[in-house]
Amino acid sequence: MIRSIAPGAEIADISHLIEPYGVRQGAVVLYESVPYFPQSVHLAVVDPGVGSARRAVILSVAGGSSLLVGPDNGLLMPSAARLGGVEGAWEIANPELGLPVRSSTFHGRDVFSPAAAHLFLGVAPAEFGPGVDPGSLVRLEETTVADLGSHLSGEVVHVDRFGNLQTNLRSVHLDRLNAVPGDRLQVRLGERVVEATVRRSYSFGEVGELQLVVDSHGCVAICVNEGSAALLTGARPGSTVLLGAGGFAEG
Repeated sequence: MIRSIAPGAEIADISHLIEPYGVRQGAVVLYESVPYFPQSVHLAVVDPGVGSARRAVILSVAGGSSLLVGPDNGLLMPSAARLGGVEGAWEIANPELGLPVRSSTFHGRDVFSPAAAHLFLGVAPAEFGPGVDPGSLVRLEETTVADLGSHLSGEVVHVDRFGNLQTNLRSVHLDRLNAVPGDRLQVRLGERVVEATVRRSYSFGEVGELQLVVDSHGCVAICVNEGSAALLTGARPGSTVLLGAGGFAEG
């Protein structure tokens, strides 16, 4: 669809592996990707509210380095903040800049992709519709890490295609637990308690070993060397994680 409007567009496909309705997961993947692109039009669609009153929006960021296109459901906001903050926002409402027939169920095709293509061609965001007060844009509730004394409570924010469980815990949280490579920590995911070994990278442990690794984005990931932590534990985005040296039991 994009190339039918803008044949010269260079398209980089980041991911089609976001869980259905996984707005937060999509926001995490986009947030982790945008710093590595030059000036770009970033199109992201995880849209459980398609066809409803939710707005379709274009965001510009401070300095005009990039534009973001997608639903106004919080998906774009972490990335906009990472790129310098929202400088301007517009609703996508001009029917002349979308497909002639707009369905109520497929705005990725009918609304967002045409908008991204026209922006690539140089159409100004203001041509798409009225300005939007940046303060009215939907924001996701921030995930937090709770310090519970003997252990920390966090959340799985993303599961990649290898089954690695990326959490909102960071390397400083391993420091808080005085955990160094080789140490074993208890991990509680839902009602299941397992042990995982802190490793510098996946290959430092035995094949099949459950590990805690600080990944390329600085997040603590629960993973299995040459295996899937998601399959082993049954965890998914949104699952609560308890991490510590002990003090909680299964069940």
